Amino acid sequence: GYWLLGCGGLVAGMVSVGGLTRLTRSGLSMTDWRLQGSLPPQTREAWEREFERYKQFPEWQQRQSMTLDEFKYIYAWEYGHRMLGRVVGCAFGLPLAYFWARGRLTPWLKPRLLALLGLGGTQGLVGWWMVRSGLNTDLLPERQKQDVRVSPYRLATHLTLAFASYTGLIWCGLEALGGAE
Repeated sequence: GYWLLGCGGLVAGMVSVGGLTRLTRSGLSMTDWRLQGSLPPQTREAWEREFERYKQFPEWQQRQSMTLDEFKYIYAWEYGHRMLGRVVGCAFGLPLAYFWARGRLTPWLKPRLLALLGLGGTQGLVGWWMVRSGLNTDLLPERQKQDVRVSPYRLATHLTLAFASYTGLIWCGLEALGGAE
């Protein structure tokens, strides 16, 4: 039960970091997506290549005065958000596999946890789907092309899935602590 409540706390933290990523307008700084993740650029040359790639996307048209150091700042927020998502996935998935293999999960909990695992995986895909909407102006409504942002519908979907994950984790954690069968 405490493991699930802890994962719920991680999701709440993830929502906070996501909100700060949005407020700092950092979410479109990473223009690619790798399932396994990757390290941020490690050299000045690698940072310059990443910054040049960012300049190929619509948001750059609004932020042309940005310096490399400012780019590093917004990149760090988005990188942190994505890596925290992977941490949450491991904090949930690894103990799930362990408890399942040891027979420590009750029959009522197993389908719920599988649903939460699927919801978490879907959340990552929806996050990229959301970011993609801001990287391609063809996907934006005409009135939004002057101020490049992600689709508000996709953002709402991403946030709703986070709230659903949080609710499910807390609910299952409390029921597990209460001894539900």
